[in-house]
Amino acid sequence: MKTLILSTLLLAGSLTMADVYQIDPAASRVEWKAGKKIGSYHNGDIKVKSGQVETDKKGAVKSANVVVDMKTIGNEDLKADADSQKKLVGHLSSDDFFKVEKYPESTFVLKTLKPKAGAKDEYIAKGDLTMIGKTEAVEFPVKITKDNNLLKGEGTLSIERLKWGLQYGSGSIFKSLTADKIINDSFDLKLNLVANKK
Repeated sequence: MKTLILSTLLLAGSLTMADVYQIDPAASRVEWKAGKKIGSYHNGDIKVKSGQVETDKKGAVKSANVVVDMKTIGNEDLKADADSQKKLVGHLSSDDFFKVEKYPESTFVLKTLKPKAGAKDEYIAKGDLTMIGKTEAVEFPVKITKDNNLLKGEGTLSIERLKWGLQYGSGSIFKSLTADKIINDSFDLKLNLVANKK
């Protein structure tokens, strides 16, 4: 009887075994791109701080979380103009936008991941994105590949910024703004995540 109980416990344990992958901040990247109504845009990146991915016994991703360091917001398109670049980054970090002193981190927590029909390694991810202290649901396509002890994920989110209270420069809110002052109500976040098996 003891042998039977032990075997049952071992079997149950093997069925629930999962692999855990630690996100590598140095190899991971979050890129942003935001534009104005007139067609101009700015782009840059934000550094990943930490995160973890867990797979089930079949190797499928069953949970994931990512923490982004908002104090590392950077800009790429204004590199040739250091003063303008510094001004933009400072503005994005200010209370007009991401309030990074009060909210130094943004997080994403995966809720569901469903295979995309007819597409290898492609999925539809749903989860909770927390920015500026507010959490909203997001949905976006991702590509996940596995190579031995390495897991890679790529996806682009279109963020409807008004949901998080990001109203600055919105023509939907401030009707008197001229076209050259209006910032689009959505911006893109491109995730490039690399995780190593623990």
